[in-house]
Amino acid sequence: MISGSVVTYLRSLMGDVLPQYVLRDLVYTTGDLAALPTTVVRLLDLLKDQTCAADKVAVVLDQDAAMTANVLKLSNSAFYGARGTVATTRQALVLLGNRAVLTLAFAAGMVPVMRRHLVGYGIERDRFWTHSLNAAMAAGAVMERLDGPERACEAFSAGLVHDIGMLALDSHLAANGMQLVPAFPLFNVSERERQSLGFDHTEAGGLLAANWGFPPALAVAITHHHRPWDVPSDPGLVTAVMVGDIVAQMAADGLSPEAWPEALEFLAPRGLVGDDLRALAESIVNAPEEALARATRAPGTSWQPLTPASIS
Repeated sequence: MISGSVVTYLRSLMGDVLPQYVLRDLVYTTGDLAALPTTVVRLLDLLKDQTCAADKVAVVLDQDAAMTANVLKLSNSAFYGARGTVATTRQALVLLGNRAVLTLAFAAGMVPVMRRHLVGYGIERDRFWTHSLNAAMAAGAVMERLDGPERACEAFSAGLVHDIGMLALDSHLAANGMQLVPAFPLFNVSERERQSLGFDHTEAGGLLAANWGFPPALAVAITHHHRPWDVPSDPGLVTAVMVGDIVAQMAADGLSPEAWPEALEFLAPRGLVGDDLRALAESIVNAPEEALARATRAPGTSWQPLTPASIS
């Protein structure tokens, strides 16, 4: 592994070329991040198919008892209107719809991958997972305003994995005894990453997403979630993920949306203002289970705020 000091020296000689080589090597040789769990890989194949049949989803889930248990737990949440009535994956598929079940299963499958302590960033494992899940819920909810409810599950999935590049970079930072000076807000670390490494977690995340076989739209959202205005086509998904990232930080740290003036300027023509982001943050803090149901339910369905469930 190339040390931080060597990277800095060689970058001074080779400009912007070397960091990209280092980044690719870093992402493609990142130990336990090199491969996803088998069930998640199968789910990714199904997520790429917009017309995926329920039977295909059931076959994959039925081969993973732990994931099935998590999906059934979530399906029985009163927020989906089916408290204690869902006993099989096929019943869950009928109640929630194929895309919603796929989305929840993908989230459950990513827990062991993403719930980890980021030593190089000084971020505790539960904080990273909570940030990712909150961003997913906010992205799924706001997607209704941006592109309609049909893409809410896609936005939820993209929001969940928007910071996976930090997982790859953390392995490099920790292996070389490096720790970034904490940022504020905590997840606004791109500038510090570029200063120390020559690239940031959005670039690493895009490469890791491609390496893992994520749908191309998710890889684009991961790469550009801090700057959706740089995306020439289909900016809706990327915008939803940016909003999710901001709202998750607002919810965790009590921040005002005015801390992101460039984002607010970009969102205004799309009918979103600071008060909309505040409302999303409040819903995640005060009613997280309802927010989860809203972000992942099938279009046209509703929920009732009773007993909660959670992904953990």
